[in-house]
Amino acid sequence: MKEKPTVRSVVGDKPAIWLRCTFAMMVEFFGVWLANAMLFPHYAAILPIAREAASVAGVVTLALIAFTASRRPILLDEQRISVASLASYSLAFALIVLGILRSDPLLLLIGAILRVVSTRWVTVLAGISLCCLRARACMLSIATAYCASYALRILFSHASFSACMVVLLLLPYLTYTACRPAALEILGAMRTSDPQAVSHITEPSSFLPLTHGLFIAILVFRFAYGFALAFGSSDGVPVQTMFSLVPLAIVLALVFLPAIPKADVLYQVAALFVVTGFAMALMLAQGGIPSGSAVFAAGPLYAGSECFEVLMWYVLASLGARNRVGAVELVARGRAVASAGLIVGALAGHVMNTEMEPLWLSCGMVAVLVAFVAVNLIVLKEFSFQKTIDGVRPLKELSTLPEGATFDMAGSCAVLASDRGLTPREHEIMGYLARGRNAAYVQEKLVLSRNTVKTHVANIYAKLGVHSQQELIDMVENAAPLNG
Repeated sequence: MKEKPTVRSVVGDKPAIWLRCTFAMMVEFFGVWLANAMLFPHYAAILPIAREAASVAGVVTLALIAFTASRRPILLDEQRISVASLASYSLAFALIVLGILRSDPLLLLIGAILRVVSTRWVTVLAGISLCCLRARACMLSIATAYCASYALRILFSHASFSACMVVLLLLPYLTYTACRPAALEILGAMRTSDPQAVSHITEPSSFLPLTHGLFIAILVFRFAYGFALAFGSSDGVPVQTMFSLVPLAIVLALVFLPAIPKADVLYQVAALFVVTGFAMALMLAQGGIPSGSAVFAAGPLYAGSECFEVLMWYVLASLGARNRVGAVELVARGRAVASAGLIVGALAGHVMNTEMEPLWLSCGMVAVLVAFVAVNLIVLKEFSFQKTIDGVRPLKELSTLPEGATFDMAGSCAVLASDRGLTPREHEIMGYLARGRNAAYVQEKLVLSRNTVKTHVANIYAKLGVHSQQELIDMVENAAPLNG
């Protein structure tokens, strides 16, 4: 009989790393709530647009991190960026406090934007640190962190503004200190490898395009979360509910099943709660939104959105673990899409909060609900989180022959080129790939454009029936007997 996993067996042989990752994510989740509950209401009172402007700046920052990780990863010097980020955060916080005390919109706006921009790098570090954990340990870490953050929410729900501001100032430093050791391992793999833009040509199955269903799903569910934050909010303060703990507790329990559930199970649970929340919001819209009644709709919306939040971090970490070279770019891109969805969802929620005729309010709710269901039933009909994780091929080191063994590589390439109908140019490029050369080398050596090399590589892979450079190398090595 198969034993039920215990906490020790789930965590594995790296309990210190697991604890660090869990603490970092707990602080990250708690920080988001603390800002929403205690800081943003002051934005709303002085300059309502400050929050949206800061959020847009955060999306741009994450997009820049993703672009740099893809094109010029050598520029991502962890120590320099981290020092600059944390120093900027302290300055931003000082500007925010001054802006609030003086009711100065300009100071508040500058501080709000700088605060978000300076913390995006720390968020990415926290995300990539999860890539060091195995699947079960990773899910346990995220779910535990989320549940623990709720305990902190209860503790600080009635704390003074001054106490909350002091804690909010310290949170990024705590996150960074906790996640840095694990994050350095992932950053090292990225900085010592070819840029993703180059590896994408020879290892296309190791990367996901921006149009992939994963990012569409993130966008849709974060829209729901943004809507939940804004729907029924009062003076910029989101509706407070503990209903989200129900699905999170279920997730936590599922981790200890003998066979860890597929990621799509969490997606289905999250979608069910979100649809329920939208349906309840529609019922409330029939007679406007009575004071205090929004919690009945926001509860399921929070539950589904935060259940998906666990799933999103888990999927991004699982994909990053399979391809550490692209982990930074993937996490930054995923968080950028998530933030964009949150902004749009919050705007929709604020529109629903305005005084309008019940008929128009109901029509708006129906439109949001139909759009959410339509995207899931049509656009994401064939999409699977688990298949996405399993379908990403891990980047491998180039294979080596046994010591003293040799083979006729040129002859092997010639035989394969003849058998598979490769053109002379494709034959030439295959020879470079078989020797472990990357796309950038081929571009420079043969004086070809990146798109031309990409097209040739795609044709070579199709004719040989392989999906990566490693498979091509294996095929060439197996095409001729070893000597020696």
